[in-house]
Amino acid sequence: MALTLTDLSRAPWLLPEVDALIGANMPAFMSWESPGNWRWHEMYERYPAHQLCLVDGDGKLVAAANGLPLRWDGTASSLPSGSDEVLVEAVDHGPPDRPDAVCMLSVSVDPAHRAAGHAERLLTEARARATERCPRGVVIPVRPTRKPRYPLIPIEEYAAWRRPDGRCFDPWLRTHLELGARQLGIAHRSLVIRQPVARWEEFLGHALPGPGDHPLPGGLVPLRVTDDGHGTYTEPNVWVHHPADAR
Repeated sequence: MALTLTDLSRAPWLLPEVDALIGANMPAFMSWESPGNWRWHEMYERYPAHQLCLVDGDGKLVAAANGLPLRWDGTASSLPSGSDEVLVEAVDHGPPDRPDAVCMLSVSVDPAHRAAGHAERLLTEARARATERCPRGVVIPVRPTRKPRYPLIPIEEYAAWRRPDGRCFDPWLRTHLELGARQLGIAHRSLVIRQPVARWEEFLGHALPGPGDHPLPGGLVPLRVTDDGHGTYTEPNVWVHHPADAR
């Protein structure tokens, strides 16, 4: 079935489906309160043209990509700390007068439509649009899809893993690199979620009786519980850059 590419500026009625699709692709705790998550829905309102959607012939959402414009001088050292900072800056201070790049924060595909090239199509579209408007292209704090299986491995080491054929070990990071992106660095504190231990215990279904690092299903790193009765999940991501003129 042929798919149509649109965005929330042209199809605002898709917003609830976009939200639901993102939720279906992430652990539940990833939508809890963080500086960026507090501002996620305002991103839809301020930057609807950057919320890309693929819909089937029946108008059902198949895949979505969420992004926003930002100022960036092209150096790794000037990148934001991660998705939280990108959202805080873009929502609290408004769009830059002359954005240098687009930052894509999420690409989600319906489970029934995975491995069909839809994520690649959305990335290619984001890069094509950036070529027209943002000279430095697209930057993405990538959440490696297979990292939750290896939560104790430092993100730098994980991102450097390669398969026997020399290709990147992580499937999602590999997709970016093979589309022409280059890895720029690590966003060690891309998303920070701090909540009372009781809420984490309810999510996990078991007690967290003492401080320390605890396994967290779906987390890229363990949950850190401290003596103050709170647990903090500090997610690291991998910054990649898709140049605007990449093909």
